[in-house]
Amino acid sequence: MDNLLKQSQKRLKLFKRHGYDIPKARRFILGKAGFAKGGILEVGTGSGHMAVALARGGFRLVSIDLDRKAQKTAKSRLKALGLDKLVTLKIMDAARLRFKDTAFDNVISVNFLHHAKAPVKCLTEMTRVAKKKLVIADFNRKGERIAKKIHGLEGNTHPRSKLSSGSIAALLEKFGMSVTKHNDSCQYVLIATKGETR
Repeated sequence: MDNLLKQSQKRLKLFKRHGYDIPKARRFILGKAGFAKGGILEVGTGSGHMAVALARGGFRLVSIDLDRKAQKTAKSRLKALGLDKLVTLKIMDAARLRFKDTAFDNVISVNFLHHAKAPVKCLTEMTRVAKKKLVIADFNRKGERIAKKIHGLEGNTHPRSKLSSGSIAALLEKFGMSVTKHNDSCQYVLIATKGETR
């Protein structure tokens, strides 16, 4: 196991000790998303936790991120679990997705938007490339407190979201999507569906 992956595993345990069980949270998201088979784009690979959950569910996906180090960790994690053939990793800016309109049946983004410099542009792009469903999950207040604490222990800071879950939902509805919200202990999950209005 390479050093990046070891550090990532240690971090997983640290988050869990402070109240955020990342694998369990990913399972909660997938349960709410209810993805049928079809093309999936993940925006914000990070260390690969959601990519692993999707691949374990038998999904093939493309996962993008601008952080090469994070994608290297994700690649190591996927390879160690024998899931690397199901996930195509790409370095790409979420505010300028290099995909055609409705290129993916489903788009998912987990704990990414609070990092985005232009979150509205990223949401616009994700909506553009999604044919059926867009799933957005991010930290709630408890999750933000835990992330801030963990980053502080590591000598770093952690950004807070520029957009509330309510403002994201309103924006997605403005884009013509039907939105439902689900709450987990450390995150909210928005499921936005195209072609359905309330």
